[in-house]
Amino acid sequence: MVRCSTRSVCFAAGGLEDTLTIQDIQQALSNAGVEIYRTGDQELQIAERVRLHIMDSGVRVVLNAGLVVQFTAHTQQSDAPSAPAEDLFRRVREEVGEQAGSRGYQESHSEIVEVKDPVDEARVLDVWHEVTYRKSLAAVADAVTEVRWALDLEKYVRP
Repeated sequence: MVRCSTRSVCFAAGGLEDTLTIQDIQQALSNAGVEIYRTGDQELQIAERVRLHIMDSGVRVVLNAGLVVQFTAHTQQSDAPSAPAEDLFRRVREEVGEQAGSRGYQESHSEIVEVKDPVDEARVLDVWHEVTYRKSLAAVADAVTEVRWALDLEKYVRP
């Protein structure tokens, strides 16, 4: 019998039969040359370099009730100030959602996010319309493949 701690997930028949930890996934990604931005108990945030000294993290590997890769794509209200939110979400779903769907990703959720000035929290710099996609995986090797694909995907959509 395999025991599972709160920091690991046990996979039943048909999947991994070992106890998989977030450290196992981190090691596999690091060995594959993937840069980790931040590590939590159940989540790895993958580094996406905006510029040499600026990183973002829209791609994640989550180990909770299973192994999942997720990423977030968005449009910016500043690119189409008069466009309704529904149109901006639709653009993300058309541009990114179709590609993601063909790889087995499903939309997890969507939300409107205010991007605030880091110096003055009362000042909103832009409004993003974000859609998050998730894909459940059976093996760590699959996570490496999907993370690489998600990193190469253009996740910013112009309206």
